[in-house]
Amino acid sequence: MSPRRLTPFALATLLSACASAPRGARPELPPPAREIRAGVRDPGAGPVPPLPGAQAARPLDPDAAHRAIETARGLLGQREIAIAGSRFGDDCAALVRAALAQAGAPLPSGVTSPESLHRLARERGLLRRAAPLPGDVIFLADRPGGVAVHVGLVESVSEDGTALVLHRTGRGVARLRVNAAHPWKLKGDDGRLLNDPLVTGAGRLPAGRLFVAWASLG
Repeated sequence: MSPRRLTPFALATLLSACASAPRGARPELPPPAREIRAGVRDPGAGPVPPLPGAQAARPLDPDAAHRAIETARGLLGQREIAIAGSRFGDDCAALVRAALAQAGAPLPSGVTSPESLHRLARERGLLRRAAPLPGDVIFLADRPGGVAVHVGLVESVSEDGTALVLHRTGRGVARLRVNAAHPWKLKGDDGRLLNDPLVTGAGRLPAGRLFVAWASLG
């Protein structure tokens, strides 16, 4: 079976609704949009400065990476992140926490948000911008050059460097294509999609424009 493609309906609130509202206060979902809402564009924002002290990638071993990916893949379309009766939450950090826990690489108990996960990866010197690896964690911002406020898990990487990312969206876990090496391009010269389009308050952006860093947390 071929991977489930992102649809306009599934992409309606991909990044803006990453963090869910408190139980009992969840707002109504907005009507379907043609693309993702992802924050406000900052036209003058340049690339994020190089990360100091970044180490070589330390990926999960193949078996662990496979378990992490299969865990996240098995939650496609789900809003609640629950594995074998254990509930991790219903936001994008919960998806990554559940996947890594099933892979045998659980995160510390206090790491429950994209910001704290990003801080942990920074403290360990694991943030990098080199080519992604399956099982890697990806950090995304709400605007170009912004801080990491969204997190997902790399499912696969194509030959052109496009990462297929599993991310908990406003409508459940879905896939997103991100190519950080070509952040300004939606499509490559051969017509293949490199970045899914994201809608900001000021316009349409390729997903790679919101890329912050990869991290191998094996």
